[in-house]
Amino acid sequence: MKLKLKKVRIIIEPLKDTSERWLKALQGKAKSISTEEVITVSSWEILGKILSPPRLQILTMIPVLKPKSISALAKALKKDFKNVYSDAKFLADLGLIELKEEGNRKTLIPIAKFNGIELGLAA
Repeated sequence: MKLKLKKVRIIIEPLKDTSERWLKALQGKAKSISTEEVITVSSWEILGKILSPPRLQILTMIPVLKPKSISALAKALKKDFKNVYSDAKFLADLGLIELKEEGNRKTLIPIAKFNGIELGLAA
């Protein structure tokens, strides 16, 4: 089964604004229901940590290389396995990639979920 990749939107807004939006949504007063994937961060500093150069490299190379494991990805990138594994787990926890378990040894296969990232500043 081939996944159709889509874009994810990352919004930078103060934590106060995010909390207010969630409160309105929980009260049923949300302005609109969006079906797109959105990640909200509270500062450029946090965004920089999320999208660090090594993590951006992983995000861009997974769809190109289609690695069969995190180990294969690390070898292809000529990076230390431990660092690639840690970054891949972090990106999976954020929902930017998927780590699919396969085989008896439960090999983790990194799979791209998105083919683009759109950044937005909340007004």
